[in-house]
Amino acid sequence: MNQHSLCPYMRSKAALVLGIGTIGAMLALPALGCGIYYPATMSNGWEKSAQEHAATASSAAQSLLLARAGPADSAHGIVGTWRITMVSDGSAQPAPIPAGAVVDFGTVQLHSDGTELMISGGRAPSTGDVCMGAWQQTGARTYEVKHIALAWISSDTPPPVGPASPAMFLGPAIFHESITLDHDRNSFTGTFTLDQFGADETTLLEHIGGTMTGARFTVD
Repeated sequence: MNQHSLCPYMRSKAALVLGIGTIGAMLALPALGCGIYYPATMSNGWEKSAQEHAATASSAAQSLLLARAGPADSAHGIVGTWRITMVSDGSAQPAPIPAGAVVDFGTVQLHSDGTELMISGGRAPSTGDVCMGAWQQTGARTYEVKHIALAWISSDTPPPVGPASPAMFLGPAIFHESITLDHDRNSFTGTFTLDQFGADETTLLEHIGGTMTGARFTVD
């Protein structure tokens, strides 16, 4: 069975969310953020956090638009390690994802040299759970992030390739994120889009949009 014959089946199951090297996006089915299937299965702690995020998902984008830059923050205010959650806004197509559903969750590091690394908590490592990208500051507390994930279909993805079959490369997933750092610089809100492409890097298999939140992970 080739990757093209798998796509219609995955869509019919609403499983194909985004084949991403991680991003994303990783849930009951492997999530999308970094490897594109939805929904993602989270531990109780993550799930509680995600539910809180989902409850405010509809206002997160509005808060982002209304946010006003305060006093100039350090150019590297976003640098650090973050726990993040991505939530669907209901605009996914062609496979629908309900608004409020968790698309992906995981950990993200933003480095002072403008590079970024994400590890998905909702996607099996064998299917590609690591994304890498770049970021730039666009305002006193606003940032743009773009990262790429490389998604694979294997025995750990729904539907599985099967233990007797070799894993297959699905294609790259590209994330675009616009985030606003809170005044305390320990949390952020934002919006994201995720475009899952086929192995030809041209055929768009799925588009997902939503909101995201982040909480800084520290030694305290």
